[in-house]
Amino acid sequence: MACGMNINQEKKIGDYKNVLTNNISLSKMFFSKVVVILIYQCVSAVLIAAASILGSLLIYNELPIIPQVIMTTAFIIIVALPLIPFSLIVSKYIGVLMTTLINLIGAVGSVFIALKSYFWVLPWGSMLRVPVETMGIHPNGTPIENFNLVPDFQVLAIAMGVSVVYFLILMWLSNKIFKRKMYI
Repeated sequence: MACGMNINQEKKIGDYKNVLTNNISLSKMFFSKVVVILIYQCVSAVLIAAASILGSLLIYNELPIIPQVIMTTAFIIIVALPLIPFSLIVSKYIGVLMTTLINLIGAVGSVFIALKSYFWVLPWGSMLRVPVETMGIHPNGTPIENFNLVPDFQVLAIAMGVSVVYFLILMWLSNKIFKRKMYI
């Protein structure tokens, strides 16, 4: 949603005419868009973590393991990185509604692969796998029985490594597409 709002805001103020006429680097502008959306993502993740802690306190009358919530939130922010450049480009050239639909389909489809060894194939799969390893929460939202409090760091390393690689590839590819489409 943040990517779509960012693209719609640009369309309202002239669709990059100021950028092109003032000879501003399109690569730097695209990178700054990603950084701004990453900041939005971090703020929303902190709010969600605070809401989950408060919700646990109100519903179950117990405080969750706060470092565990913070660690899970940090991992999810990192593994969600590839979706930022992907969603920016899809929002720009296909539309916000299609971006939302694609992300919804990716998230729902990832529920079926999140517990498999190939969870990393889709970026959404890594985002669903992190809570499994760090908090014992099944991708469908239910607690996992016999959860080991020590996370599988090999799985977390795979999720983070693949996500960073996806992010770098999508940043490069999205930047090239963005720059080429601006001059057409």
